[in-house]
Amino acid sequence: MSTFRNIVRRILGRPPPNQALPFDFARNRFRAKKKWPPNLHELTERQQFRIERKFKRRSLLKSQRPVWNKWVKIVQWNLIGGITVWTLFFADFRKDKMNPRPGEQPFEGLRNWVKDKFDGLWTHTASTQEKRSLPDER
Repeated sequence: MSTFRNIVRRILGRPPPNQALPFDFARNRFRAKKKWPPNLHELTERQQFRIERKFKRRSLLKSQRPVWNKWVKIVQWNLIGGITVWTLFFADFRKDKMNPRPGEQPFEGLRNWVKDKFDGLWTHTASTQEKRSLPDER
């Protein structure tokens, strides 16, 4: 039965279950050269400054997440675009208290122009049919 599970896991691309023992720091063959973090009270000011600079650089590199930042930017720009489109084409400003001309839509001209363009996409007008008609044979 376990071989069947291994075959299914291999087909699905899942790694085999981790059967390694937990890491024992007391039996580590590769000891660290330096103790981290060091005791700053035992160091000179120059050594403290160098360690602080190293720590700041490492923390800055650790905090930069390019994939996260990319998707945050994508979501932000999509929200900006969506709110702008909604405001220009769908929001009802007639009853808005801050509207300088109550009862009027501020983007009515733009809305009508876009509606005419979209309606014109799916209909045949006389001018487009004249352009497409074949010339008279004489």
